Amino acid sequence: MPETMPFPAFDDIPFPAFDDVPPLREAFAPHFPIGAVLSRQALQGRESIDADLAARHFSALTAENSMKPEALQPAEGQFTYDAADRLVEIAEACGAAPIGHTLVWHAQTPAWFFVDSDGSPVGRDVALGRLRAHIAAVVGRYRGRIGQWDVVNEAISDASGEWLRPSPWREAIGDDYIAEAFRAAHAADPDATLIYNDYNIELRGKRAKTLRLLRMLLDQQVPVHAVGIQGHWRMDTPDFAEVEEAILEFAALGLTVMITEMDIGVLPTQYQGGDVSVNEVMTREQQAVMDPYVDSLPEEVARQHAARCQRAFEMFLRHKHVIGRVSFWGTCDGSSWLNDFPVRGRTDYPLLFDRRRRPKPAFFAVQQAAQAAC
Repeated sequence: MPETMPFPAFDDIPFPAFDDVPPLREAFAPHFPIGAVLSRQALQGRESIDADLAARHFSALTAENSMKPEALQPAEGQFTYDAADRLVEIAEACGAAPIGHTLVWHAQTPAWFFVDSDGSPVGRDVALGRLRAHIAAVVGRYRGRIGQWDVVNEAISDASGEWLRPSPWREAIGDDYIAEAFRAAHAADPDATLIYNDYNIELRGKRAKTLRLLRMLLDQQVPVHAVGIQGHWRMDTPDFAEVEEAILEFAALGLTVMITEMDIGVLPTQYQGGDVSVNEVMTREQQAVMDPYVDSLPEEVARQHAARCQRAFEMFLRHKHVIGRVSFWGTCDGSSWLNDFPVRGRTDYPLLFDRRRRPKPAFFAVQQAAQAAC
């Protein structure tokens, strides 16, 4: 690594506000949309500064939790669209693309989808009817306004020797619940880009399973248009050569590649990925090692984080002809889910803006990578 990095030093910035630097979206306009997610608090007006930050700097906006099944339809036929509507309104007001996330997932889905009034498991026909009805209602509401949907989320198993995750959707309907979800989404909005979204699918083992799924769907003429690599990464993993290999393999299927949930955590962990059921425990004795930056992020670590982000975006930009979008999973460090995952109550620094919504060295590294690629 060169002694002088190609982005400003701390002393040179000196931490301007998010509206005192050129919008990041302008640097990426010649390449691909650059996105972020908005939390439920931001969409409810409790963290309006995050909405302002996202509207200025990002050209694609995703709801972090407000469009998942439990948020939109907590009880059968009872839809709660307020936060989802707000996401679309914010995006349309600033000229950003609203992203639909997510229609079918094993988590954050109410139990009523899978049981009858007595609590007994429903049969395939009932479960499939509920899946279709949910997708028809949600995608239909935003037809012509939301142009991209994460249709099925995290259907591939992490277990060795196992292909698909044993989710409640699979148990109720069968393996074809994935194909049925894509068909229902396409019927509700034939012009929308439909995405299969998952974590760790850039790694060779899980990638092989994902390629098997995608080839099967394409062979069956299922309307899947893109694959979403979530991108929950760390400072030392994954190897970007492996990520680049994955981008090329997915693109070879004729699919657009999205980076849908990017963050680069700086804290130590034994886990890589996005399985929300993972929960590591940090003892008091381990805190100094597992949560070392409670007060602030050391300048040298911030530089290393910026360099890692820069290398990631140089890779994306090399393949911009197949990259449809890169979205960060959060707006600023304080709102990142990594503060509570996979260890609760830590202080992580995975995004481009700090807890005071000021651009970090990583912001300038990413911005300059985009400018250099023009």
